[in-house]
Amino acid sequence: MKPLYIVLAISLPATASEQAKIQLLDRNVTVEVTSHSDAYYDETLIWKTLENQGWKAAKNAINEQPTSKKLTEEINYRAKLEALYSAVNSKSSSAANALIAENPNWNSCQRIQWVWLDLQNEMATGYGHKSRQKYSDILQNCPEFTLTTTQKVLVWSRKSAGPQILSQYRQSPGYDATEYSKLAYQIQLEQLSRNGSHSANKDVVVKQAKVKRDSKGAELLGWQYLKEKNYQSSLSWFDSAIKWSGKPSKKLIEGKLLSLKGLHRQKEVEQLQARWVKQYPSLNKFKSNANSERLNRICESQPAACLKLLNEQQPLTSEQHALAGWQWYKLQRPLTATRSFEKALKDLPADVEQYQETQYGYSLALNRAGFQQHAESLAKLLADPSYKVMYAKQQASKNILNAFEQEKYQYVVDNTYLYEQKYGQEVGLSEIRGWAYYNQNQNTKAVNTFQQLVNAYPHDPKFKDALKTAQCAQRKTYKQCH
Repeated sequence: MKPLYIVLAISLPATASEQAKIQLLDRNVTVEVTSHSDAYYDETLIWKTLENQGWKAAKNAINEQPTSKKLTEEINYRAKLEALYSAVNSKSSSAANALIAENPNWNSCQRIQWVWLDLQNEMATGYGHKSRQKYSDILQNCPEFTLTTTQKVLVWSRKSAGPQILSQYRQSPGYDATEYSKLAYQIQLEQLSRNGSHSANKDVVVKQAKVKRDSKGAELLGWQYLKEKNYQSSLSWFDSAIKWSGKPSKKLIEGKLLSLKGLHRQKEVEQLQARWVKQYPSLNKFKSNANSERLNRICESQPAACLKLLNEQQPLTSEQHALAGWQWYKLQRPLTATRSFEKALKDLPADVEQYQETQYGYSLALNRAGFQQHAESLAKLLADPSYKVMYAKQQASKNILNAFEQEKYQYVVDNTYLYEQKYGQEVGLSEIRGWAYYNQNQNTKAVNTFQQLVNAYPHDPKFKDALKTAQCAQRKTYKQCH
């Protein structure tokens, strides 16, 4: 951004010819002080104090001596500017509005920092009509600050306002096509990161990343394709990101390893892992383990044995901590499960699929441990809709079971029907509804419910016994049932 020079006449002897540059709060806004002679003493030292130590030090240095109007005004401006900055950053809108209203003469390009703070204060409540108008006024009246102002407005506004802000920038006198392209590309990256694989955003980023050879854009595309399980495309983009980055990060190497793993190219996984593991020790989790298949097989059905094997492999990776969490959950040890899930979530990247699965397990464990409010708040953050549905089903089932234990049988009947309408039939809940009818002496309904289960599962003796008990209650022939 081109510096703005403001000529300020100050009081110096006639022989003085020095010029002092006074730096304001913004690095790119400079005040040029021109010296000339008048009745006041040499204020050069005061201006230097103002520049280097601030308005308070300059005011103290005056020591009740007469000063020029320019110096007095500048000290006053600096003091009010600092107050406005504090009010805006502390979101004290009323204090900021009062300062702005008291000093309308500072609403000019020469006082651009004041104008920026005015705009930032207005945008605290969103990018509405007044914010747009103030932004437009700066674009039209201060073309030398067009780009800097646009960059600031993009930071202060919600991401969704980006396209509208850029549209205003494009129509302004200070529009720069090259800078516009850079800003537009950054917005497309943000939208793709926020909204996932929206085809329009992805197409724009694909084109721009190739043209710009942009490592950041290539990495983002790599993670998007990996999320879609398009491993060949994700591998290609991670390769490009590594090539363009100069020095690849741990996350870039992890992305490539996950892509190769998805393509079942295990030999290449091991080679890449061995190459980078010294620099990034956490890549050890990708090391081939001869016992991994056996571990996975045992963990499917034998949680206690699984935990024993995991204990022999200390220290555990994030994935192994998550696996341990699921085993503790199966063993009805929810508090221990939450600790394992927390260890897993600590190091798992938030943009990989397993993070969501682990977050889901964590919410289930918290819920079972009695931390229902915390569990529900976490479940709302799950990005995958299927996990949200599974959590809702689990919570609904738990509520029904709790109601049955508390002998709230009508709640059980009503809510099992609601559950089936929303999620489909669950055998266990149908059985509980049958017993709820039985305990309410609605024996005909109990018989019908158990008969449906016997018809669906004719070889399960549990349902046959339940049907017999309900039939005996219906006929009042209890002696024949024992």
